[in-house]
Amino acid sequence: MDLTARHPRTGELLSTVKFMVQTLAAAGELQRDLQRDLTHDGLRAAEAKGSKGGHRPAVRSTRPARSAPRTWRAARSLPSPATTA
Repeated sequence: MDLTARHPRTGELLSTVKFMVQTLAAAGELQRDLQRDLTHDGLRAAEAKGSKGGHRPAVRSTRPARSAPRTWRAARSLPSPATTA
């Protein structure tokens, strides 16, 4: 579809082009409004069931966290090459 088609004498956009652009814009606006309404309906239904919107909380492990590997805990710093003679 050529959205740049112009009238040969006046140079104005063709009325069919204007109609198509306005129709596509109206369809996009309708879709956005429907999506917003569905989202709000879903959030209200979830709230009525006792849950709230958003991400679920992360599942925490029952195991204790692992400590750092022994090599890191027992590591000693090496002497600087400038101090060794």
